[in-house]
Order: sequence, then C-alpha cells, then structure tokens
Amino acid sequence: MSKGSSPVGWRANILLALGSAVLTVMLLGVVEAGLRLAGLGAADASRASRLKYQQIYLPILVPGRRADGTAVLQPADKRLPFQSIPLRKKPGTVRIFTFGGSATAGLGYSPNVTFARYLERMLQTAHPGVTFEVVNLGIVALASQQVRLLVADVCAHYDPDILIVYAGNNEFLEMHAEKYASRHANALSRLEDGVRETNLYRAVDRAVNGPPKIPSLTEQDFSNDDLRLSEAEIIEDVDVSPAEVGGVVDRYEANIQEMADAAGAAHRPLILMTVASNWEWRGRSDLPDDWVREVWGHDVDGSPDTWRRTRDILSQKLESAPAKQRHEWLFRRAVAAAALGDFTAARADYRAAMNEDPHLRRALDAANDRVRHVAERSGAALVDTVEVLSRQAEHGIVGFDEFYDYVHFTPQGALRVAAALFDEIHRQGGLPDVGSFDTQAYVAAEIDRIRLLEEDSKAVFDWMGFGFDKALLHDRDLWKYEHMRSALDERLKHNPGDVRALVYRGNARFFELGGAAAAARDYDAALALAPAQQEIRDNLERLRADGRL
Repeated sequence: MSKGSSPVGWRANILLALGSAVLTVMLLGVVEAGLRLAGLGAADASRASRLKYQQIYLPILVPGRRADGTAVLQPADKRLPFQSIPLRKKPGTVRIFTFGGSATAGLGYSPNVTFARYLERMLQTAHPGVTFEVVNLGIVALASQQVRLLVADVCAHYDPDILIVYAGNNEFLEMHAEKYASRHANALSRLEDGVRETNLYRAVDRAVNGPPKIPSLTEQDFSNDDLRLSEAEIIEDVDVSPAEVGGVVDRYEANIQEMADAAGAAHRPLILMTVASNWEWRGRSDLPDDWVREVWGHDVDGSPDTWRRTRDILSQKLESAPAKQRHEWLFRRAVAAAALGDFTAARADYRAAMNEDPHLRRALDAANDRVRHVAERSGAALVDTVEVLSRQAEHGIVGFDEFYDYVHFTPQGALRVAAALFDEIHRQGGLPDVGSFDTQAYVAAEIDRIRLLEEDSKAVFDWMGFGFDKALLHDRDLWKYEHMRSALDERLKHNPGDVRALVYRGNARFFELGGAAAAARDYDAALALAPAQQEIRDNLERLRADGRL
C-alpha cells in the first residue's frame, strides 16, 4: 500500500482540503467585510427588490425631440405609456407627477382611464388659459420602496410643481414571493442566492459587466406571467406573522416619510393619498347563491329572522376560526348585516375582513393611518381616498361601483378620485378661481356619458380600451386590456378590412414605447379604407407631431 493510499494519508489529505476550504472562506469573508466597510459592491437601491418587475431604472425620463424640434422628456421604461413634456418647462405651466402601482397606472384600461388623466382634463377644462402637464409614473406592482426612488428622481431633475403619491397595495408582494420561493428552494438555489447577495459578487459583476444600465425596449422583459402566480397557491404555502405585518407597515411609513422629506427638501408641494380598496371583494369568486343554506345545513327562507340567526352562527364560527379563515367569516357576516339593513355593522365587518385577508394585496387600515400621520407631521396635503369614496358609495360601502376588482378603479372610481385631487389642489392655492366649474357636476356628466356610450372612441385620447365589448369596463379580469388586444389581432386576422379594429389596435400601439411605427401602419391601413374619418387622420398627425415617426 502506498503512503498516499494509507488511512493516515487519506486523513491528511482530507484535513488539508478542509483547511484550504476554511482558509478560502475566511479570506473571502475578510474581502467581503472590507468591501462593505469601503461601501464597494453595495446593492443598488433601485434594484433592492428581488422581483424583476419591481426594479426601477433611473433616470425615469430621458431626452427626446418633437417634430418641430422641441426638446422633450419621455419615459425610458416600457412599463410606462408614451408621454412627453418639454425639457424646459414654459412659464406658467403647471407640471404634476403621479406615483404608485397598478391602481395609479390604470391596469385594465387604456392610459386614458386613470385618475391622472381625468385630473388633467378637469384642470384644463376649468383653466383653459393655463397649460397643465400631468405625467403618470404609476407602474404595475411597485411598492413604496420603489416609489420613493421615483419621487426623489423627479424632485431632482424634472421641475415638478405638484407630486401626488397613491401607493400601498403591493407592500407584501416581495415578502410573499420570497417566502414562497424559500419554501420551494433547494440547497443549490439557496447557495446561489446567498452568493448573489454579497458585495464581492456585485463588485466583480460590475467590474466585468460595468454598472447597471437601463435595458433597451427589446431587453426589458416584464412578462405578465411573473405576476400571475395563483394567489391561492401562494397563501397555501405562506404565513405572515402579526410581527411581520407590523414590520412591513413600519417600513411603509418610513418610505412615505422619505417621500415627504424629499419633497420638502426640494420645496415641492406633495399630496399624499390614503389607498382605498373594494370592501365587497371576496376573492376570485363571489359567494355561492346557496351559501346561507350551507351555514344552516338545510334550506332556509330569506326572512329577517333567518339573517339575524345567520349572523349569530357566523359570530360563533369566528370565535374559533383559524387566522386564515377569519376573513371569510367576517365577509359573510358583513353580507348578513347588509341584508338586515345594518350598514354600520356591515361596513365594520367588510373592513375587518379586508384587514385580515391573508392575501395582503389591499392596503391595510393600519398603513393608511401611517399616511395620515406622515401628512400631519410633514405638512403635506392629504386626500383621504378611503373617506372620499366611502362618503359617496351606496350605504358607505366601497365596492364594485368604484373598483372592478379588489384595488383597480372603474372609470367612476377614477373620476371621483380625480375630483378629490382637483379640489385639494385648489385648496392649496396658486391657481385661479375655478369660477363656475363644478367638479361633482363634471364627474356626474362624465359617468353619464360613459354609461351611454355605444362604442369605444376612435380618437386616441378619448379611447377607453374596451374595444368591441363595453362589458369589459366592469369585467374583473386584471388582464382584460391584454386580452382585448389579442382579440383585435384575431379579428383582423379574419377580416383585415375592419376599420374600427385597425384604429383600436393602432390606439393601443400609440401608447406603447416603441409602438409608433406599428400604430402608423394600422392608422394608414384604416385611412386607406375610410379616408373621410378625421379622427384617424388626427391620430396619425399626433404621432408625427410627437416626433415618433
């Protein structure tokens, strides 16, 4: 037996290998500690979220040029619709930025159906002699930690006159994703994640590949599939403790405070908003028609006595219900209270159900309290969206009139929020008196106009994005706008001469960054078939005026 193959030799080799490994780890640890002390390789704040679709790419606006030579700023991030404002703000212009997640972005409709765009139209109607620029920086899935970076970027570079923040529905999104991933991770994926989180890895990566860059439109890949992991699947695997909820709410307040501090340091007026939601939202499905029968175990009538007894039974179930089931029993008790006409109790139970919903995809009352506190401490203006909508909702219960799903506004909801912002902006002063302009009358007229619509508009800035199916305005599908666009493609595949379909698809492409050439092709094809339709010609001319062709 050779020396190297003896038991003593093998032990020596193993000890040597272990010693080398330990020494390597120690040296890497020393290097890591040195890099941290020197501030090298630190995580980029704009990439703080592990979720790709929550990353922020700064600057958020980049230079461009209109056809007349005017230098402009326009988005670089394809998650934003095309917008442009002059690089140098003209005297007398009022420049407003709105920030937030998908509720601000207007998920489900065209970019016209947002409180930002309705606010701009109200302001321009009330003050035709003033130029208003309302830039909507709402991005689907953003939480307050990303919004604070956008607020700081805008304060530093884009000369805002008013900042409006509506953010709070996505605060638990990253925690849920991380907990879900952790439950399904293996040793190799955990090791890989750990290495990627070191300053050493980031420093080497930047040395080799350079600093993070804004990806081109073709490089950006924010698939909606990333956002579609079944909520039921996540909640099944994920538990969030009360202490963790409290920690998220604390960080949310800190982020809102940081926005207020940035606005204050830049001497820019800030409007903070509480974040409302649909209290009547139970989940992907409504209560079954026979749910009361299920509670009783046999057929019952719909008498007040039945509803009172139903409420008593539900109260008993709540006493012993597991934490993940409480929101369901609270919701049912709210429905029973509403059936009895006890709307005070119904409102309380609906809100309690929202706050105990384990999905945590609606802004909590506790978080909205923090918004109010920050506004009071910092002197920022406050639009209490929750109270605004509940005052105007039937029986004070915010529901499907205001939201088509759990947090995304219907046109009516967006109009009411825009009116509240309009009134708050005028309370702050700095604008002429509104004269005879009445926000509530404006909102009522717009709601009536939309209700009476027989078809979507061909004019791009009036187009709502429901295409050929007006029922989509209240459809609960988050991705109905994307489905509508796919339906247009199919329609045109079977009938390339469908003028309305061509215009609608052109309108959708009009708002895409990088979509101008495709929009122009659709408009040109429509004009060839219907040369007398001025709306189409105006859409095409707007593309040219923006310097996008």
